[in-house]
Amino acid sequence: MLARLDEIPGVAASRVDWSGRRFLLALDERASQSQVGADAARALGADARLLSGAEVREVLESYRKGEKWMRAGETLELSRFEAGVLAKRYGNEAAAEIGLAEEQTRKLVALFEGELHRAFIRAHAGRGLEDVPAEFEAAAKRILESSAEFLNAEERASLEGFLARFGSPRGR
Repeated sequence: MLARLDEIPGVAASRVDWSGRRFLLALDERASQSQVGADAARALGADARLLSGAEVREVLESYRKGEKWMRAGETLELSRFEAGVLAKRYGNEAAAEIGLAEEQTRKLVALFEGELHRAFIRAHAGRGLEDVPAEFEAAAKRILESSAEFLNAEERASLEGFLARFGSPRGR
């Protein structure tokens, strides 16, 4: 999202707060605030709204007080970290559910790590949060396909059941 905001004519830099709900745009000195605001609202989606003067002052004060506001590259690094945490959790959880040996568990966790990392990167490059479910479903499919190298048919069937829940946020 930040990369798309940075591409708006007149935006010098963009940042997002840790909640991922507030965006701070620094404008080029000749930029039209109303035009950049309209373009940013379109990029952010239907729920986006420009802040009132008092809200802007509150955001700027939090920024000056040292509240963490992240740039695009920092959000990507955070996603990479989150992908690794999720991969270890889900890979180990799947291995325990299936009853895999240590070496198979290591391989399965590595599959989860690679696929979740790529899914997060693709989601960042995509259009937004609406891309995430499809990315997780695609990652689950690739994990299942790649696991054929070290899991037997019964283990893969168990993994497929696990991945069906994994690919759906409602199933977890």
